[in-house]
Amino acid sequence: MDHNERDKFKFFVNNNEFTTNEHELSGSAIKAIAGIPPDYELYEVKADNKTDPVGDTTKVKIHNGLHFRAIPPGTFGK
Repeated sequence: MDHNERDKFKFFVNNNEFTTNEHELSGSAIKAIAGIPPDYELYEVKADNKTDPVGDTTKVKIHNGLHFRAIPPGTFGK
């Protein structure tokens, strides 16, 4: 494995795989990489399928296997 491959992190948005060599990304950067519309709501999927909201300016430490869910705005509570 070369240096560039070692520095890439795989993460998932709506079960689609993406890679980055960044150690930290904002919520808006994660959506941009994944091609998610900017107005969608982003959540980090935790253990037991619990989710934590990720705001556009929230910084997330990136590591292999992170899962996110992006949903259209206003989906919850209807």
